[in-house]
Amino acid sequence: MPVQLHPIAQAANFLTTGPGTPKEKLILGGKLLWAARTIPGDWTPELLERANSIYRGLLKGGSVRKTVEQMDENTANKCLKQLARDTAELAAGIEQARSQGRQRK
Repeated sequence: MPVQLHPIAQAANFLTTGPGTPKEKLILGGKLLWAARTIPGDWTPELLERANSIYRGLLKGGSVRKTVEQMDENTANKCLKQLARDTAELAAGIEQARSQGRQRK
């Protein structure tokens, strides 16, 4: 039975390959990050804190939408690249936690 991609891995994939402008992808990426971090199971305390920290960065303007709307296109593009890297690192951490859990069983 194949292992299903964790929602944070799906978010990382969307941020790097999905359609839309950088601002559109940031807004949707923020929603995906929020949703993924609320799913229990594979999050270690350290990974969850990192996800929360990333999400808090998207809330600097009060909400993800307001934060993104205040960005110029260059800033949005840089932020998107960073968010894509951060979510990919989270996905790798979750996959590592999953594999360690499978090895213990």
